[in-house]
Amino acid sequence: MLRNIYFWIALISTRLAYANTSLKVTLTAIIFALLGLLFYTNNLLLVPKLLAKKKYKLYFVLYAVLVLIVALLYTWTLKWTIHNHPDISAGMISPLTMVTETREMSVSALFREMLPYYLALFIAGALFAMSWFVMNYQGLQGRMEAAQKKHLEAELGFLKSQINPHFLFNTLNNLYALTVKKADEAPEIVAQLSAILRYFLYESNTPVVSSEKEKEMMQAYIDLELLRINQKNNMQFHIETDKPYTIPPLLWVPILENVFKHGTRFISDSYDIEYRFSIVDDVLSIQSRNTFKQQAPGASTEGIGLNNLQKRLELLYSGRHKLDIAWQGQYFVTMLQIQLA
Repeated sequence: MLRNIYFWIALISTRLAYANTSLKVTLTAIIFALLGLLFYTNNLLLVPKLLAKKKYKLYFVLYAVLVLIVALLYTWTLKWTIHNHPDISAGMISPLTMVTETREMSVSALFREMLPYYLALFIAGALFAMSWFVMNYQGLQGRMEAAQKKHLEAELGFLKSQINPHFLFNTLNNLYALTVKKADEAPEIVAQLSAILRYFLYESNTPVVSSEKEKEMMQAYIDLELLRINQKNNMQFHIETDKPYTIPPLLWVPILENVFKHGTRFISDSYDIEYRFSIVDDVLSIQSRNTFKQQAPGASTEGIGLNNLQKRLELLYSGRHKLDIAWQGQYFVTMLQIQLA
């Protein structure tokens, strides 16, 4: 809007420098009113109602008629001025300074001398519409990007909020089992759970967090789960980064949660679990492998956690990640790789 105002102020000012009489001011106002009629009827009515809706033939017919009407009035105003006021030239009142051939006021002379104004107004109107359309398109794109970003943030928040109760539900199940047995480890689990929940509530509600803090919480989670497991010989956990990074919080939770949930579902003296988390050369990798008793045919092996992880990855790293979930013999294997930069 401001650009339009500045444009007209600058253009009118160049003509008003010559408008030292009320007649010149009036004629200048008429000329610019005709230009405004052409430009804004086209931009505010024809372009959005017809051109933007791909009604091309109707648009060009009506635009050509509009330019014809404006060009006739424009030319007639200039001819009338020159015919009745020889001391006023076209350049004094008009930004288009083509000189009419005669002062003749006949219809044939009007149409003949209108042609160069018609072409000039046709091109000027088209350029003005193009400029307006581009600015509007940029504004629309900006609004769409802002809306998309807001939607993205809302969806990420929703997906992350689903992770927290899911993790809490599984952990409380473990805690309940130990408290029923009156196990000595129960207070330690409460302390570990408190630390992790504090992280979820107060420190992970940002787009990115420190990889060092994520490693700390990951290890706390592993320690929490291991408290309830007696046989740990075939359990391997590796967490490493080659330098500090900032990463989205809690991407590791669904994978690590699945490892313990399914890999230790049945009482056994030989659990077989391997989990690796690494960030090296701006590539985040998570690999897990655990024994898993297959469910009935058609049953899903991917709970809400892994489904949410897939959605988060699409939103955060579309085209820059790879998530493979597969069976390899008796093992359930998950491999995630993200290109961070």
